[in-house]
Amino acid sequence: MYTVENYIVGRWVKGDGDGQLLFNAVTGDPIAKATSQGIDFAQVVHYARNQGNTALRKMSFHERGLMLKALALHLREHLDRFYPISYQTGATKADSWVDIEGGIGNLFSYASLRRKFPDTPYCLDGEHHSLGKANTFM
Repeated sequence: MYTVENYIVGRWVKGDGDGQLLFNAVTGDPIAKATSQGIDFAQVVHYARNQGNTALRKMSFHERGLMLKALALHLREHLDRFYPISYQTGATKADSWVDIEGGIGNLFSYASLRRKFPDTPYCLDGEHHSLGKANTFM
């Protein structure tokens, strides 16, 4: 039986133990299991704060947008893998289309918003106002 993996600290990891069975909504057959047992969540938070967050803060808005675009392109290449999984929830193709292709479309939309921002890791909102006699605060 397929075990759903977790993307943890930069790699795919299977949890320990039996986990939770996931069922086909139409037939009732078990189709996979998922578990987060054995995952060191303190390590996950530490990695997110010290690796992921640090890397994202260094990226410009354009780089972040291009990363979202790359993800959307990758997901679109694998559409044929998402529909069979969605059918097992009892969804029709029309139901699934909104979630799958609509979700990917949202990623493309978010990615395109990068053009509205400077190619820097920060964005000044409005004019700056100096505070204090020496103009050392903004």
